[in-house]
Amino acid sequence: MGGAIRAEIRKIFTTRLWWGLLIGLVLVSGGLSALFAALVGTTTAGSDPADNPFLHMTKGTAQLIYSAGFVYNLTPLLPLALGVILITQEFRHQTISATFLATPLRWRVLASKSVAIVVIGVVYGLVHNIASAAAGSLVLGIKGEATYLANPDIWRTFAISELCFVLWALLGFGFGMLVRNQLAAVFIALGIAFIAHIALSILFGALGWHTPPKFLPDNLSVGMLVTSDPTGGAGGGASPYFEWWVNALVFLGYAVALSVVGSWLLSRRDVS
Repeated sequence: MGGAIRAEIRKIFTTRLWWGLLIGLVLVSGGLSALFAALVGTTTAGSDPADNPFLHMTKGTAQLIYSAGFVYNLTPLLPLALGVILITQEFRHQTISATFLATPLRWRVLASKSVAIVVIGVVYGLVHNIASAAAGSLVLGIKGEATYLANPDIWRTFAISELCFVLWALLGFGFGMLVRNQLAAVFIALGIAFIAHIALSILFGALGWHTPPKFLPDNLSVGMLVTSDPTGGAGGGASPYFEWWVNALVFLGYAVALSVVGSWLLSRRDVS
């Protein structure tokens, strides 16, 4: 089992894919965090404290800044795409047969790939934290605003972002086992995660439904990371998210369900 895990990890880190996506992650995470930090203390997002989370610097605002890529639903697309590609590339390059011949028990292959994805998810989460913290705190420091980097809740946000990256990568991994064509799997997964999220959010808003949006994967991520009200209580009303641990459990359920179904199907399919 240990050899299979090392082999899967080696597959990831000996290709250009992982560091290519990593560069994109640095640009997205750092760029959006810097942009959000630049908005602090301005009325660009409005002059009403209830609507503008950047009007005053709060702990919730800091959480928004350091997880900015998740707020705009851009950062999750990278580990999602990586999870899809890591399994579908075996089918695209027709190496899955050799993999199963080297390790005849398919469940060991799939378990090893899952462990490898957890490792790459942690790496991506760490890079995201470094990029967003560096860019966001730099801009806040230039503006003379508090960075909140010594606050334990901010460090909890950084820790939970590691979990978010792992869960999004596992979600992509499970989806990739369901749709084995690489291009189709990537485009469908990204379309569901980005376009479908926007469409469903608009639909639920038009219908006046407040609970269903909480179950959308992107909102689950934001609810895990932003646990304090960025408006400092000015917004009032109920939180649009579940408690962070409820969000984590629901998201974990999505990832496990897709991975279990995908693994079951893959274990019974013929490969060539």
